[in-house]
Amino acid sequence: MSNPGSANPAVDPASVRVLMRIDKPQGNHNGGALAFGPDRMLYISLGDGGAGDDQGHGHAPEGNAQSLAPGNVLGKILRIDPLGSNAANGAYGIPADNPFVARDGADEIYAYGLRNPFRMAFDAQGTLWVGDVGQNAVEEVNHIVSGGNYGWRIKEGSFLFDANGTGGGFVYQASPGAPANLVDPVAEYDHADGVGQPTLRRAAIGGYVYTGTSIPQLRGQYVFADYIGDDGTGKLLTLGVRNQVERLLAPRRDPLGMPVLGLAQDAAGEVYVLGNADGTTQGNTGVVLRLGPQR
Repeated sequence: MSNPGSANPAVDPASVRVLMRIDKPQGNHNGGALAFGPDRMLYISLGDGGAGDDQGHGHAPEGNAQSLAPGNVLGKILRIDPLGSNAANGAYGIPADNPFVARDGADEIYAYGLRNPFRMAFDAQGTLWVGDVGQNAVEEVNHIVSGGNYGWRIKEGSFLFDANGTGGGFVYQASPGAPANLVDPVAEYDHADGVGQPTLRRAAIGGYVYTGTSIPQLRGQYVFADYIGDDGTGKLLTLGVRNQVERLLAPRRDPLGMPVLGLAQDAAGEVYVLGNADGTTQGNTGVVLRLGPQR
């Protein structure tokens, strides 16, 4: 970064530095989000490698998300020190208090058992919130803790999951709190409102705890989204009392009329919705929508 104190700071291309490269077997469930924690460490979210049921070519027998085999970092959240140098490649540091240092599992792993945690953020209290995309039935919101196992593919949300070997695994039994070594989501929701009903939600998009002033009634609530439903539009969501998932209506734009790709938060705590016409990362139809009164 050049002239960081200027009104329009510019990135210096010569400052690029590769910290790590990660191989993965399929084209989906890629690297998702980067977030600096209050500890000044860099947190990195990674999907399970793609395909269905976390199995097949390039997937460990138990699934990548559950695998603690040497070098397997897929389906995990990593924690590194970008200013350190004690990693195997010398390009970054391994914090000594990472939970898998000196035990089975890559030293970089902070948490595991995640399917596609491609949006995450810290709140002002230091809690790491992650939206983990489910497979065919359940979407999750998680609080990430050191060493936590978030269940995939043993569970999808708080339900036991059967990976039936055809890429079409399914949930078959509610099992909150069990097995005991797994961390259940703080909130979850279904894809449809009932059996045989249209799919209105498909993929959790992690967001932010609202700390702005434009919408006082939202202050302290977690604001997130769902990517898209069969109706062609994403949904804005919040966690209300007892972490109940509730629909949030965007003033002057309901329905949103676009897939939601992500959310952002400015220094004042206001939240922005990022989307475009076709839900891909290409084209020129992108929209940035600020929640609350428009300035």
